[in-house]
Amino acid sequence: MHLYRREKTSKAGWLAVAATTLVVGVICGCGGGGSTSKVLYAVGLGSPNVTIFAVSGSAGLSPVISVNTGSGPDAIAIDPGHRFAYIVDSAGGVGPGGVSQYILDSKSGFLTAATISTNNGTAPPAAPAETGTNPVAMVIEVTGTYAFVANQGSDSISVFLINVTGCAGVCGNGTLTEVKQPAPGPVPPNCVAGSPVPCPLSIAPASPTGLATTGKMLFVATSTGGPKGAVSTYTFDSTTGVVATPAAFTTAVDLNPSAMTMDASGKFLFLTDSAAGEVEVLSIGNTGQLAVVSQQASCGANTCATGPTPLNAWVSPSGNFLYTANQGGAGCVNGGVSAFSVSSSGALMALSGSPFAAGPCPSYVATDSSGSLLFVANGGNNNTITVFSIDSSGVPKEPGTSSPSVVVNPVALASIN
Repeated sequence: MHLYRREKTSKAGWLAVAATTLVVGVICGCGGGGSTSKVLYAVGLGSPNVTIFAVSGSAGLSPVISVNTGSGPDAIAIDPGHRFAYIVDSAGGVGPGGVSQYILDSKSGFLTAATISTNNGTAPPAAPAETGTNPVAMVIEVTGTYAFVANQGSDSISVFLINVTGCAGVCGNGTLTEVKQPAPGPVPPNCVAGSPVPCPLSIAPASPTGLATTGKMLFVATSTGGPKGAVSTYTFDSTTGVVATPAAFTTAVDLNPSAMTMDASGKFLFLTDSAAGEVEVLSIGNTGQLAVVSQQASCGANTCATGPTPLNAWVSPSGNFLYTANQGGAGCVNGGVSAFSVSSSGALMALSGSPFAAGPCPSYVATDSSGSLLFVANGGNNNTITVFSIDSSGVPKEPGTSSPSVVVNPVALASIN
């Protein structure tokens, strides 16, 4: 999935770190280490910053603070331990992108720019980690050691080591170091994983659109430009970060994937096709082999219809429900959120009332960690975020509350509590 300050409680402390700061309220886990109020992070292609919101249940959102980041942020990733947060900057799809790095305080929800510790005792902020062209997705593997970025413009995957406190030499807490991959075939002289010598990437899928990872496996969805695409399974060395090539498995799918997500248990992959308005499910075997899940008669042989132009999918924390953000047809007509139940076999069934109306041009959907709230980023010129409550049946309760997001053209969301 995809910020802010640490536990600074003074406005002056925030201003010392960020050039652009908006303080509307205070998020506080006050009193004896009590639970923190819910927070939501949001980025948009039209805002060179990331904004944190206080969440008042389904009543809506209140912006707390905005922090400068790259010029075209389009993805958010948070490590499994809620220690670090990363914002992917597409740079408008022109030239290399970058990843801004932050330390996350899981109690307050605030973020602090990650710094690089040097031998002379200084700790300057880390520069954005360079990616390939037009990065569109980022995932972090389960141990929080490696991060992967899909570069759609340069047909490649960037692999990063996440540095933690205690490393030797020049390093930083939460900063990223690119892991250079050995070239396929004979390894050129002085080209080894992790060295500063440029090495050709061994992972070079054509037009990667989505990523997922579990254990020692990396899944990459690729678009062929035709009616169908594929998902490749790679293995990677958890010690060196070297990714196997060629892929261990490549599985043809029945749609052309525009995005991909995985459930928390690592049992299923969910693919959306924005052009066809469909979603497909793949089951994940013990060694990473994939199989298309047959769907119920109410859907079709292997795919289920969503609303028009599904731009992303999100699985509830329980794994029992799937939601898609459907931008809609021309002019964002008929946009909304589709909701499905997910059976133990991965078969989908549309929930009663689906699709559900949100704001104009839904571009991203996410839940909180309990699965009791659903957040919808409404892009285009609308610039709002809609919040729904969700009951045990998985149905978003209408009407949701739409709040001005402060973020221009919001395209990615993340919540940690």
